[in-house]
Amino acid sequence: MIKDELNSRQREAVDYTGGPLLVLAGAGSGKTRVLTAKIAGIIEEGYAEPWEILAMTFTNKAAQEMRERVESILPGKGSRVKLGTFHSICAWILRREAHYLGYNENFTIYDADDQKTLIRRLLKSISSSTKITPGLMRGYISRNKNEGIGAEEAMQQASSQSDIDLAEVYLKYQERLKSSGAFDFDDLLTGVLSIFRQNNDARKHYSSMFSYILVDEYQDTNKVQHELLKELAKDGAGVCVVGDDDQSIYAWRGACVENILEFSKDFPGTRIIRLEENYRSTGNILRGASSLVNHNLKRHGKTLWTKQDAGHPITVKYLYNEVEEAEWILNEIMELIEDGSCPRDSIAVLYRTNAQSRQFETASRKHGVNYEVVGSQRFYERMEIKDIIAYLRIIINPEDRLSLERIINKPARGVGGKGRASFFTYMDSKGMAPLDAMLISDGINGITSKASKELKMLGEWFRLAGEKTAEGVSVSEIVDSLIDSTGLAEQYNTEDITDQSRLENIAEFRRSVSEYDQAVPGGGLPGFMTEISLATTVDGYEGENSGKIALMTLHCAKGLEFNTVFVAGLEEGMLPFIRPGEFAPSNMEEERRLLYVGMTRARERLLLTCAMNRKRGGVSQSGPSRFITEIASGETRIPPAKRSFSAGVVKDDFEDANENITAYSSGNLISHPRYGRGLVRKAVRTGSEWRITVDFGFDEPKTLVTGYVPIPILKQKGSMKDLE
Repeated sequence: MIKDELNSRQREAVDYTGGPLLVLAGAGSGKTRVLTAKIAGIIEEGYAEPWEILAMTFTNKAAQEMRERVESILPGKGSRVKLGTFHSICAWILRREAHYLGYNENFTIYDADDQKTLIRRLLKSISSSTKITPGLMRGYISRNKNEGIGAEEAMQQASSQSDIDLAEVYLKYQERLKSSGAFDFDDLLTGVLSIFRQNNDARKHYSSMFSYILVDEYQDTNKVQHELLKELAKDGAGVCVVGDDDQSIYAWRGACVENILEFSKDFPGTRIIRLEENYRSTGNILRGASSLVNHNLKRHGKTLWTKQDAGHPITVKYLYNEVEEAEWILNEIMELIEDGSCPRDSIAVLYRTNAQSRQFETASRKHGVNYEVVGSQRFYERMEIKDIIAYLRIIINPEDRLSLERIINKPARGVGGKGRASFFTYMDSKGMAPLDAMLISDGINGITSKASKELKMLGEWFRLAGEKTAEGVSVSEIVDSLIDSTGLAEQYNTEDITDQSRLENIAEFRRSVSEYDQAVPGGGLPGFMTEISLATTVDGYEGENSGKIALMTLHCAKGLEFNTVFVAGLEEGMLPFIRPGEFAPSNMEEERRLLYVGMTRARERLLLTCAMNRKRGGVSQSGPSRFITEIASGETRIPPAKRSFSAGVVKDDFEDANENITAYSSGNLISHPRYGRGLVRKAVRTGSEWRITVDFGFDEPKTLVTGYVPIPILKQKGSMKDLE
């Protein structure tokens, strides 16, 4: 019995069915095991049939893992549980109910790249006094949608000209989505919530389907997701949410930590059960991570503990700059690999920003260490794959103009910029469907006879492909026909190494289609398109089977674990992160939670690094991160140069590192790139920086702060004669 493997708190969470349940699951406390056991228990004890259980996770990978675990316990039943991400569940509902919103069931789902492309085209057609970039606009739209604010409401709330300009683009953006039969990622959630609130019968249809609703990673839900849960639970379904407020790290994309902190307000009578026994990390790692997060005020509070030994102390290493930091980390990694103490695919280097990966990639290549940058460009975002996907989108949704604009001349058909503009202008003026316009393209001014012939052939191919799709042919048959008939692969048959890589990616895409056909018989093209539209950045990560060290941001590391973890960049300004022009992070508590997440990914070894002279455009780091002190000494706040660490918890080398940092003193002869030679009259150190007062032979000495430009010492003891 799976319950025999649970500790007392886990068993309590699995057995409880007396009302709403909030399980506060600390890092590494076995929450997946609890969720799996709870689903199996509900079925085994007859509380509900498998298809009456809805379980929602935050990644496809987590959903697949949970499904496999339930199936291993209850063969033939686990596969019948409705299990998926919030977005996949909402996409499933919309495929059946999109007509309430004026859409047909074969809508397109636009990803971030599609959104920016559409926004970029809209901005070109709109005159605005506000400087709006595609990235800014996409962020504005997403934030509003995560708050449940539609375009019309955003316009009503606009109080300045810049707000009005943004809201106007938002309105036009939604209009273009609607005319193209497309939803963006956020629309999947807001669309279902809108249907539920406007059509009680539709809401009741889905809420009555489920006797139990379980939600994983509840600390990462946004306002719309919280409201969706309330709507689905209105007819009395038992609700169990699992999460850890100490791991809420996605406020920047709409996550609302208050959802878990104030859960009992919306679900009266909530029972709270804390899972505090950690099965992942050693004692020293847990003590350091707990010491850090205890500095946060907005939290439920929990005390993680483990039966494991204290293990290796947490190492804090200070390096001169980011190059030295990367070198030191790679040397440490090579030692671990060479002495057999840790396999390379159980080693991770974590950092705050994507830009930090470059130094680690360079060092890895230099030392011949295989690596994988997790969460970088996704497979489905590569150019040649996006082209194939655009074709497939048009098959199931011929109104998808954005996709047609992308591929109308891919491969080259003689439809250049002028020809493309003429085609769409004609299509719009006649109110024609895109495929109909292709079939009569010889009558369009600006389209050559060669281009017209190509467009007719393409239009005919789309028509036949649409018929085959409606007949339910396999996705492989459609994709094979597409690649072979259009010449998408043939255009890359060159000796160029980049083209060869593109051909390999196309072959891999074909394999993924074949795997889908085998895994989901009868799923068809619409099902496949929904699945790949909902893929996340870490779904393709092979984890501890890759044979490579992992390089990734702290955000990307959520939900993963490794034998050895390096967290790089523990400096004020980098972690906690401070953007150019900011005085301090807008959410210090979330920055602290982010480091806590990174630390608790480690099972045996945790090493933290600080680059004392990091170069970063627009921002100057100001010494070691305050988090280092918080990790080492709990509530005691000690200045970096005077800190003393708890024995056995943290191993620190601050004083040793100081020897590698330029030290200034009165009498030094220095050279400044702007003012020339000067004599130091006074030198005061703050962290990794120095405030020096220098006599350049001018009327008044100048006070300078190091770290912005190089200020080398020419002589330890100089004189005014040296300035002549």
